[in-house]
Amino acid sequence: MAHPIIPVTQNTNPRLPHFKIETLQFGKHFTDHMLMADYENGEWKNVVIKPYAPFEVDPASAMLHYGQTIFEGIKAYKNTKDEVVIFRPDQNFIRFNVSAERMQMPQVPEWLFMGGMKQLIALEKGWIPSLPEHSLYIRPFIIATDPFLGVRPSTTYKFMIILGPSGAYFSAPMKIIIEEKYTRATPGGVGFAKCGGNYGGSLYPVDLAQKMDTIKFYGPMPLNINM
Repeated sequence: MAHPIIPVTQNTNPRLPHFKIETLQFGKHFTDHMLMADYENGEWKNVVIKPYAPFEVDPASAMLHYGQTIFEGIKAYKNTKDEVVIFRPDQNFIRFNVSAERMQMPQVPEWLFMGGMKQLIALEKGWIPSLPEHSLYIRPFIIATDPFLGVRPSTTYKFMIILGPSGAYFSAPMKIIIEEKYTRATPGGVGFAKCGGNYGGSLYPVDLAQKMDTIKFYGPMPLNINM
């Protein structure tokens, strides 16, 4: 099914010609363009691909105070034929809208999520590293934008997609600790949703786990990191 063409404002000062792959760090470099759309009066509008740049958020924005925000993480690669391929974006699209429903946010239509992502990647394909274990990281997200202090769903939102070149996600073998106390998933909770609060809540137990790595254990490793 054909998707509508989204208008593009070209970046007149692109960073790509000056980008050095040797400086690559995951999550710290972003491409020259981003997709942005507004949700108002029950519909998505003002859809545009524009130069990557900061944007204004009202200090009373619902996203800042009540955590109404969701995201996805997807990757695009170059295959052996130098073709651009995206890993299972249809499944991310489904999960994104499942998260949106749980967080009382509007559904994002396929033409905007899938079509917008493909058009943005086509524009930025020069940013995809042609190296083993490298990719272009794709971050679609929604934030609630109502300037209102009150616990209710926002009526306005922004949907955005930003991109960034990425090397291997893990630079060293993983170390695993099974956590029994600090959990994000409970019956009726939001553990299945990719909402910002789930990740903010993980920072404390991760810090405890990292500190454990400096302690030498003799005998069985304890499962609970609450020391």
